Amino acid sequence: MTATCLACGGADLTPVADLGLTPVLTGALFPDRESARNAVQGPLALAVCTMCGHVQNTAFDPDLVEYDVNYDNSLHFSPAFQRYADELVDHLVERYDVRGRHVVEVGSGKGDFLAELAWRGENTGTGYDPSVEPGTEVAGVTLVADYYRPGQHLEHYDLLVCRHVLEHLEDPADLLIALRETAPEDAVFYLEVPAAEFNFGPDGLWDCIYPHVSYFSENSLSALVRRCGFEIESIRRSFHGQFLSVEARPGERDATVAGDVSAHLELVAGFSRRWREAVSRWREAFGQRPQSNVAVWGAGAKGANFLNAVDPAGRMRVVDLNPRKAGHYLPGSGHHISLPGDLTGADVSLVVVTNPAYCSEVARGLADLGVEADVVPV
Repeated sequence: MTATCLACGGADLTPVADLGLTPVLTGALFPDRESARNAVQGPLALAVCTMCGHVQNTAFDPDLVEYDVNYDNSLHFSPAFQRYADELVDHLVERYDVRGRHVVEVGSGKGDFLAELAWRGENTGTGYDPSVEPGTEVAGVTLVADYYRPGQHLEHYDLLVCRHVLEHLEDPADLLIALRETAPEDAVFYLEVPAAEFNFGPDGLWDCIYPHVSYFSENSLSALVRRCGFEIESIRRSFHGQFLSVEARPGERDATVAGDVSAHLELVAGFSRRWREAVSRWREAFGQRPQSNVAVWGAGAKGANFLNAVDPAGRMRVVDLNPRKAGHYLPGSGHHISLPGDLTGADVSLVVVTNPAYCSEVARGLADLGVEADVVPV
């Protein structure tokens, strides 16, 4: 992979951490333990741009990654996340008067967010994602089981949404420049990525996964969006500081890099040490308890990453709210996934939560199930 910064185009990248081999698709579902443990893995070698603070996996190989219908990163089964998504839909509809308009979503997943946008503003929409379930029907929305290709897909849109896609791309500037070149001049763009300020902080140690080529900070995302020809209307953190978003319109290309990145570089520099210490601490903690007393709540990317690091043999009990994941197995470690209801009657005294934003929600869910257990974020 190129040694050029994917955000600002700079050439001064400094190594941050070598996390070894990790499952290529942490969101993939496997039908049995053997196929899960034989899942393709790839190297994670992180480096940071000293100009804009962008972090990227310099060992990324796009040929290893293939998204299909078995990939599921939907978070909408969580009430906490659904509240966030609903508030975001309301914000976009109200701020930009997205009513009776056409919305395109690049990377629409299973179509949950686009469906809300269509319903809330009486809009129509087209979503593009190779993981679309065949036969999925959403009122007012067309879901295309393919990647969005500017220049080939030329329908007019008033709002283009691209959530948690840019970090997956070998060169995110390619997509953004193509979008700018084909954009309706009055269109609004909403771009959202994980926030590197959270990813590399003490609460986000498990967010460095192979599908994420890039880790955008506020400064690096701004640099990318401006140099691709967009004028930024707002940039902000949301969802407990875990997400970073830009609202933008077509503008002029601006390759300047602004902002002091010294504090971010310091945060990133300490990541490798914090990650190693956390892995050691949790391996020791799990080793001191009977296996039946512990459950891990969350089989998403964070959960898969955490479990592959601290329990690579796949021994721990894992639950998730997403019913599509129940009965499947996590890539690499081969953990079996079940629904939270399976904890009822089990001898569980500790439930580990892989995203701190969900701790209160998990505690309420356990109380509803009659499960008395300590809830601890990782």
